[in-house]
Amino acid sequence: MRLVHQLSLLLIATALVAVAAVAGLVVWNLRAGFSDYLQAQDGEHLSRLMEAAERDLAQRGGPPQDWRPALRSWLEASRTNGGRLAAPEGPPDEPPPLGRGDFDGRPPPPEARRDLPPPRRDPSNFGPRIVVLAPDGVTPLAGRRETLDRPGQTRAVKLDGQTVAVLRLAERAGPAEGVDASFLRRQYIGLAAVAGGVLLAALALARIVALRWARPLAEAQSAARRIAAGEFGVRLPAPRAGGASEIDALHGDINAMADALSRLESSRQRWIAELSHELRTPLAVLRGEVEALVDGIRPLDRAAMGSLQEEVRRLSRLVEDFHLLATSELRALPCEFEAVAPAALLQAAVDRIVPRARAQGLVVEAQLPPVLPAAQWDAVRVSQLLANLLENSLRYTEAPGLVQIRARALGEAIEVRLDDTPPSVPEGDLERLFDPLYRADPSRSRAFGGSGLGLAIAKAIAAAHGGRIRAEPSPLGGLAIVLTLPLKPR
Repeated sequence: MRLVHQLSLLLIATALVAVAAVAGLVVWNLRAGFSDYLQAQDGEHLSRLMEAAERDLAQRGGPPQDWRPALRSWLEASRTNGGRLAAPEGPPDEPPPLGRGDFDGRPPPPEARRDLPPPRRDPSNFGPRIVVLAPDGVTPLAGRRETLDRPGQTRAVKLDGQTVAVLRLAERAGPAEGVDASFLRRQYIGLAAVAGGVLLAALALARIVALRWARPLAEAQSAARRIAAGEFGVRLPAPRAGGASEIDALHGDINAMADALSRLESSRQRWIAELSHELRTPLAVLRGEVEALVDGIRPLDRAAMGSLQEEVRRLSRLVEDFHLLATSELRALPCEFEAVAPAALLQAAVDRIVPRARAQGLVVEAQLPPVLPAAQWDAVRVSQLLANLLENSLRYTEAPGLVQIRARALGEAIEVRLDDTPPSVPEGDLERLFDPLYRADPSRSRAFGGSGLGLAIAKAIAAAHGGRIRAEPSPLGGLAIVLTLPLKPR
């Protein structure tokens, strides 16, 4: 199933469950409340019937001989004239005709049926549910016997403080009868109509929401497939202003991924081009030397062998540097950490570079404290890092110039700062100085030699020690390299 269908079904099912739960609660509450209301209504009507019966018995001066006419008279009195007894129908000594269903079961004669007044409406079906019982509350005197099987309410009819009869009102056969049933039926129909309307609205809303979600997700899926196929220029529409949904965030992440892959692909292509160019130069020189020896143009003497050895050494260093960087890209550089004295490592690196600096007309100024906290470093790697930084300054600082190195303890780390005199590097190129094979033009071109890997290797070694390295303009007018290494790398 597509996402739009799943979302539609989910929203519809949720709306259906919610509507069913609310409707069920409303129906249950309505039935329970309405039943309580009907029972209270029956109790009030039964009390009025009891009052009418007591007044009638008081007027009679005692219980009647036949309870059935008296019951009909009481029922009529309880419904009319505010509970007062109505005028009797026909001669007082003639009992009213019997209705079908009384205890004797005799139907009234035809002439009596013709003379009967039209029956008064009894929407609550009150009359057929009334039974007159003897004072013992068990023996029926008038009313329908079948109602005795149903629970009901009772009222004692008293005369001069003595109970002469008990009125029993059976509960309704159902939750409601007559107009009450019609009222409940209308409520149920209304609830069903509301539930149907809610479901239709949920269906329409589910369709709208599902389409709104599915469309950007389909766009994201299509863009991801194109990016996987190598189309790194694919971009999704920018998120809406103020949009904070996960789909907008997904679009932004896909665009960011495409940008990163595009940069990575450009870097890879540039890396391959630079690598082939860097390897071509020493190989061309080496091939020329060998061809000159083979053709006899150059004699095979000690000088020729030294030149060949130097080119092979240069090519080996270049391959080793490339391998080191490739290793750092795949995983952290393997290091053998041991206790070292940072001050001694720094001083040894300066001592190695001073003769070359003097030969180039440069002054190396080392402002190193006599004592620095002991550190857990790979001495060989850190020495290579410092040598690369100093070599970079010597190679690109114009004579006469100054190379200044300082160090200090900075909490649980050592900070080493290397400043040199002009030329400097444009601020836009400072962050790229540590990219492999990158050279800032024109001040740091290939005319100064080098492979362009020294600072990249320094950054990899610093990262392997949990440190940081950055470049910034130097107060001396040239470039400043700031290295921070923790005393105890993780």
